[in-house]
Amino acid sequence: MKVEEGDSSSSKLLALSTPLLKLTSLRKLLNLDGAAVYLKYEGYNPTGTHKDRAALAHVGEAVLNGYDTVTVGTCGNYGVAVAYYARLAGLRAVIFVPKGYSNSRVPEMKRYGARVVEVEGPYEDAVAVSVSSARANGWYDANPGSVNDHVSIEAYSLIAREIVRQLGDAPAVVAVPVGNGTTLVGIYHGFYRLYRAGETTRIPRMVAASTSNANQLVYSWSRGSTEPLPVEVSEVRETPVNEPLVAIRSLNAEEALRAIYASKGAAFGFSDSEMVEMSILLRAFEGVSALPASASALLAVREYLKANEVDGPVVAVITGRWRREKR
Repeated sequence: MKVEEGDSSSSKLLALSTPLLKLTSLRKLLNLDGAAVYLKYEGYNPTGTHKDRAALAHVGEAVLNGYDTVTVGTCGNYGVAVAYYARLAGLRAVIFVPKGYSNSRVPEMKRYGARVVEVEGPYEDAVAVSVSSARANGWYDANPGSVNDHVSIEAYSLIAREIVRQLGDAPAVVAVPVGNGTTLVGIYHGFYRLYRAGETTRIPRMVAASTSNANQLVYSWSRGSTEPLPVEVSEVRETPVNEPLVAIRSLNAEEALRAIYASKGAAFGFSDSEMVEMSILLRAFEGVSALPASASALLAVREYLKANEVDGPVVAVITGRWRREKR
């Protein structure tokens, strides 16, 4: 993990940068010999996921604008990241979590000093309560799809800039794990701006990777819709593995679908067993610890390459909670 002093008024805040790891041993096993495949490994961030980027940006905005409290609705990773950076900046964090989910990272949120509030209902309800609480109490709203959504999108756009710096140009394909689709939207906007500025020769095809147990982006794309389609609550099968990906309503679905269609990309959903197996393979063959939900990005790369020829490198955005292991 590379860390640098940030420009925020809080000198404790950090600038993030993560490595691009070339897939080696696993390429043959996955029948990916025809393409150079890289992992943009967000597990090097302080709390282990790409959510650090949005959390850092939002906490920085909260500091600059004089807020003393930041709030978010989450099922895990984002809440930990917000709690972590809020503590660094000396802010209070109030985090709403869906009561029925496993919420395995709640102890970490509390360890970083956050107040955690359980909400009846799914993830979307936790977000809604957080948004209304921010409005009622004058807190900074760090939720996706809310008034400060542009901050997350800008933060995730930096992933595109890093990839271009590391490869020398934009890759042919970028696969991203999606729940709300915010990360995919941010990365797409980053590549779009770089292309328009003449800094790259192309915009990558954006591929969304998610759970097969109810994600609005995958559900809509698989039915050929350019607009988000309603997902029945009865179709949701939320588990500790797919929690980061399940979305009855993806809060950035409209923008994400536009990015996928505009870039001639795709969207795929996978079972828990497929994601767990891929995370095990990544650890065994590449020495990379990946959250099963994020391993969906490499599954999506494999699916996309089965049906499409590419003329350049392919990148899968992967998150984990540990550094790359020495082998």
